[in-house]
Amino acid sequence: MTHRLLLEGPRLQLLHQLVYFDDHRARFLDEHYPEQGQARSIVEKTLQIYTSVLEDILEGGAFPALHAIALIGSEVEIRYLDDGSRETYAIVLPHTADPDDGRLSFLSPLGFQLLMARIGETYELELPAGIVRVRIEGVRFIQGGETA
Repeated sequence: MTHRLLLEGPRLQLLHQLVYFDDHRARFLDEHYPEQGQARSIVEKTLQIYTSVLEDILEGGAFPALHAIALIGSEVEIRYLDDGSRETYAIVLPHTADPDDGRLSFLSPLGFQLLMARIGETYELELPAGIVRVRIEGVRFIQGGETA
């Protein structure tokens, strides 16, 4: 199997996400944020940035970002800097989320903060227990962010 064929699945998945958010953004926002307000505005702006990232990846063709930036459909390994512990989460669309199985909606507080995080970078995440510093140790696109 050639490298090009291996990338066809991820390429199609990213294309599906791009088309989905281009064609259904207003409906998606209405479903999850029916009231106009700050939360909806933040998500709308993030979706605009996210679709720009997808376009850049698709235009680049080599897909180096699939394992460098957390996308919908990525597994993200984080290391907590205070104690060195590690956790891995998959970032998915809301209807496929299962927090008990480590599948976080990109709209969840943690999933939203991890979306578009870059490998090797350090972030301060706001969690119910307070702010924690984490480092992104790994990103792997697993195609778990289906849009259908």
